[in-house]
Amino acid sequence: MIFYHYTPSNHIDEIRESQVIKTTESNLHHEIEHYGPDVVWLFKEPLGDSIPKMMKSTARLSGATLIIDKAQWEITVDLPQSEVIRADKFFKKHNAEWLLPYLEEAGGSKAKTWYVIQRPIPSEEWEGIKERSHQNRVIKNDGQVLRPKSIKVESSTNSNQKENDDGIR
Repeated sequence: MIFYHYTPSNHIDEIRESQVIKTTESNLHHEIEHYGPDVVWLFKEPLGDSIPKMMKSTARLSGATLIIDKAQWEITVDLPQSEVIRADKFFKKHNAEWLLPYLEEAGGSKAKTWYVIQRPIPSEEWEGIKERSHQNRVIKNDGQVLRPKSIKVESSTNSNQKENDDGIR
């Protein structure tokens, strides 16, 4: 069954080189990272022109705000339907369904549109990779907006760790 995984420009090189979409935080606990099984986050339908808030990462810099489009790259995958779980059912299975309204509000979309698989996805299951029209931008304090093609962010955190407050990579 076809699903869609999204990633920012600073992850696509690693994914292409390793030939694997790695698992990440499942967000099953609001304070304890990696409380439950790590997952790969997926969507059943491709994202349209507008992207949910959870697919944007914002950082304040000296004199500017950096907005990273975490859906700049779309990887289409073909997975066994029996291994993919709708996020609301996954959270219910792990007694964390009470977190869903908060994640939906923070993420700007409904949990019934999110899916997870509890294992990495090797390239043999990829159908294609494409760069989407991105929303990367830097907004300077004077209001000037810069739109770089991509934003490479160096991080000292483990690639499986949560990247920001919304936690979806």
